[in-house]
Amino acid sequence: MLDSLYEKALIKKQEIKKAFNQDLEQLKINPDKYWKNYSINETKVDFTISGGDGSFNQKRFMSSILYAVDAECLIYDGNNLKKVESYEVDILPPYKYVQDILRNYMSIFEIKSSYKALKEYNVDLSLFDGSILGNIIRPFPVENELPSDKKIEIKETYLPQLEELLENEEEIGIVSTKLSNEIDRKFEEYNIESMIYLENLENLLVLGGFLKETKNIVSISKTSTRRDYFELKIPDIAIFEKYCKKEGYSDPRHLDVNKTIKRDFPILNKFFRGLEFTVFYCRLENYKNVLKVELPFHASKKQVENILEKIKSVSAGGYPYLLKKAHNDVVIKLQDMEKINKILNLIERTGRDML
Repeated sequence: MLDSLYEKALIKKQEIKKAFNQDLEQLKINPDKYWKNYSINETKVDFTISGGDGSFNQKRFMSSILYAVDAECLIYDGNNLKKVESYEVDILPPYKYVQDILRNYMSIFEIKSSYKALKEYNVDLSLFDGSILGNIIRPFPVENELPSDKKIEIKETYLPQLEELLENEEEIGIVSTKLSNEIDRKFEEYNIESMIYLENLENLLVLGGFLKETKNIVSISKTSTRRDYFELKIPDIAIFEKYCKKEGYSDPRHLDVNKTIKRDFPILNKFFRGLEFTVFYCRLENYKNVLKVELPFHASKKQVENILEKIKSVSAGGYPYLLKKAHNDVVIKLQDMEKINKILNLIERTGRDML
């Protein structure tokens, strides 16, 4: 079978390479008109900055899924490096949406860690790995499978309890899981979907609280599928990466959440729909990677440049050092899951033992 695939690749080699290496004349675009070559100076202003990342992984058994999730937020005040950590190890039944559940857990840990760092260390600028805008507008699959009357009942019954649990939380975790036994009893037919829905409400509450507390948040992505500048099949970041090699940034675009998403949010609808984001791309050093940046407010070019100067002062190789270190600290590999499994001494067939 594989030999046939290799032969097919040889036959289609030139066709695929031609499509892969499309030039700008064919695309009929001019990226330079959106890109400003700009020498980013490192700021001389004293400030405290944080940067965080999270990770999750899993090991599947026949009856359960062993998972691990963690997040770390590093804080640097110009002299000392401190950190806020959060982590969990547990099992889940083999739900349909396990990957989405664990991604939601990771998001909650990331936001809570950054939020705690903000409050405890008076952070001036919070760097966030990934896309906060994406976290807000990305629909959660299970919402379509839970009847509307159940959603209303969950919000009316458990939202006040959830808010109280968050208010009194001492150690970072998924507080909605404390209500799981009650959810199982009350929503027996939809217990899984109801619990996932409640966890999604927790994520929105935490994210909303973070955004209400500060607008000094910078979301940084190494990859993106957004097509706001060129409206082509190719993402904007790929075009800027290929054709704009100098240090600088693209003309900022301003996106209203209200115009970006049609559905209502289950909670904090007015707040989330009232948000406006500034989105742009940048290179912190010549020929280094292009990054996508999001700011949760309407930023002027001067504000963009001030933020870039701060980020540049804590970057190495064209990428913020705090985000790179946090990523290396938290990443959970398959061998890590095997070590955790050995500690727990869980023994059961995985279903792939015979391969």
